[in-house]
Amino acid sequence: MPAHQLKILWSSLNVSDRGPALRYGMAVALFVVGLIIRMAFNALFPPGYPFLTFFPAVIVATFLAGRGAGILCAILSGLGAWFFFIPPQWSFALDGQVATAMIFYSGVVTVDILLIDGLLKRQRQLEESQARMREMAEYQSLLFKELQHRVANNLASVASMLRLQRRQIERDPTTALALIDRADERIELMGRVHRQLYDPAAQTLRLQDHLANAVEQAKDVSGAQHIAVRLVVDDVRVEVGRLLTLVLLLTELLTNSFKHAFEPGQNGVVDVRLEQAEGSMLCLTVADNGRGLATDDATGRAGADVAVGVRRRSLGSAIIAGLVAQLGGISHTRNRNGVTTTVMFPQVWRDAG
Repeated sequence: MPAHQLKILWSSLNVSDRGPALRYGMAVALFVVGLIIRMAFNALFPPGYPFLTFFPAVIVATFLAGRGAGILCAILSGLGAWFFFIPPQWSFALDGQVATAMIFYSGVVTVDILLIDGLLKRQRQLEESQARMREMAEYQSLLFKELQHRVANNLASVASMLRLQRRQIERDPTTALALIDRADERIELMGRVHRQLYDPAAQTLRLQDHLANAVEQAKDVSGAQHIAVRLVVDDVRVEVGRLLTLVLLLTELLTNSFKHAFEPGQNGVVDVRLEQAEGSMLCLTVADNGRGLATDDATGRAGADVAVGVRRRSLGSAIIAGLVAQLGGISHTRNRNGVTTTVMFPQVWRDAG
């Protein structure tokens, strides 16, 4: 019989994970079968072997129904052999020979049950280990595909960022060194975020832990350890593919605040909040208590609400707008008592195509 058919047969007969009524019922049934066979062929068996048909019953009961069923079958079988087949028959008379036979029987079935139970536990452990390995292999395969996709997207983002910076350098060559330094910081930060999110050890982290790590990395890259960041994250979930974009957006918003909201060495506070909004929308808010934006070119006055896209000369704004678009969201910046940027985006991306 092929191996897969044997496995199907074993699964259909194995009741060790079923209810106690079925397991112990099988133990009683196997004892009855062993008793009937022993009685039916009693004349054919040599004298002195009262347990001959009961050993297999105990072994099969333990294999198919577990240790408890094996113990029950062993007890019933021992009593049955003692009563029906050990002289004087049809009684539970006890003498030295009977005691020796029962001790021998008890030792044998105990060893059988313990060995079989140990083998079954080992088999279950192997099956669980194989199942975990299969799940891990499937997860690693999906993760590798996702990783390839994200690396390609990140390279495209880097190329787009460098094109934007080239245009700025063409307009004002004196900013070249500063723009190159800023590009180096962005690429370094992107690499850190990428390694963090796709580290297998990080897969069990909560969303708040991922964002907290992103905050620390942004502070480290920007040299802004003196600025306090207060992070509040609701109990929400974001899929891994979109989490990378969210973390990059957060780090870009934080870096803008670290670089432009405060005077060098000035202590400040940045509040970060990710919360569930109406429906399946999420809301990311980054608010600093710094000096705010300069007078808005579009409105001609300070203190107005301005869209991120209005600040066309800011490379950071262009990068933020691109990340917001990747999330399928909309952003809004309030220039009042510091700068507050709010991004609304769907929790689950729905591809229009």
